[in-house]
Amino acid sequence: MDSQRQQSVAYEYLCRLEEAKRWVEAMLDDVLPPTTELEESLRHGVHLARLALLLRPDTSRRVYDLQLTRYAARGLQFRHTDNINIWTQTMREMGLPQIFIPTTTDVYEKKNMPKTVYCIHALSLFAFKLGRGPQMPDLLGKAVFTDAEIDAVSAELRKYGLSLPTFSKIGGILAREMPVDKAALHAAVIVINEAIDRQVPAETLAGLQNPNAHLREVAAENADLYQSRLAAAKHSKVEAAQNRSLSETFEADVYDELLTQAEIQGHIGAANRAAALARLHEALAGGDPAGLWAALAAPCLRLQRVASDCMSDYMEGLRRVTNGHPPSTEDVQRVIDQVNQVFSQRHQVT
Repeated sequence: MDSQRQQSVAYEYLCRLEEAKRWVEAMLDDVLPPTTELEESLRHGVHLARLALLLRPDTSRRVYDLQLTRYAARGLQFRHTDNINIWTQTMREMGLPQIFIPTTTDVYEKKNMPKTVYCIHALSLFAFKLGRGPQMPDLLGKAVFTDAEIDAVSAELRKYGLSLPTFSKIGGILAREMPVDKAALHAAVIVINEAIDRQVPAETLAGLQNPNAHLREVAAENADLYQSRLAAAKHSKVEAAQNRSLSETFEADVYDELLTQAEIQGHIGAANRAAALARLHEALAGGDPAGLWAALAAPCLRLQRVASDCMSDYMEGLRRVTNGHPPSTEDVQRVIDQVNQVFSQRHQVT
């Protein structure tokens, strides 16, 4: 029985590693080493520092050994700890609770890699809430690993004497750690979850607008979209909780099947961005400069350096790039930057 439990824990940890790997790859638009090598590839901190600078692009910090040439030639160098420090400091500045943040030696010396992966999971939910990243996939029970891979991870966990953090409780911990009236927030979140289940968009909207829920950028015109997205997210969370309940290590929690405040905020942001991009697509299709300006100015898209003088050029550039398809925020920002650069060069010449 003890051996089976160790195998179950090792399999869960591999799933959490795979989830973290896919999320970081999606954020960095890059390919990371295989799941079984992910812990080792985090020790130089390059991927972590890149992630930090992506989430806080206003910082003047720089990644050490960005191309990993020194690492490839001589292995880990002490200066690689600078990258880890960039990551941990950025998370503190963003407001991620300290309880999630590992120490430099946890990462660099591999003292506690499960906590490092746990932190990436917490960061993903925190970034999703802020509208700065996608939601992390839930792969428990879905990902497939060989017996040899599971045995190797099991041996590694026993070697370091490490217990596995409860990844499924991250949302509840985030809700408790944030500096708000916790009782009022909890009650408001329960009301929202109950309204979602009743499938009445107006009731769900009213719950989202409750000041005690501390939710930002709730737009009444997106009520139907909120309802559909939140209902789908809650359905997925209930299914995942039922799957986890089959594990011997499962510990029941009120937020196993309830959407947390952070998750709700993340889906509000995602719905707002989808609606704004849909309006932008309509403006492009209809050749509507005023509609395009309104869409580009939508706070939820967080587009930078939008200039009213360049609207016709934005229109032309976006039409060329999207070719009739709905744009992504990355597409839009790229076109804005390209048009602005051409506009600036043109004026310098004249």
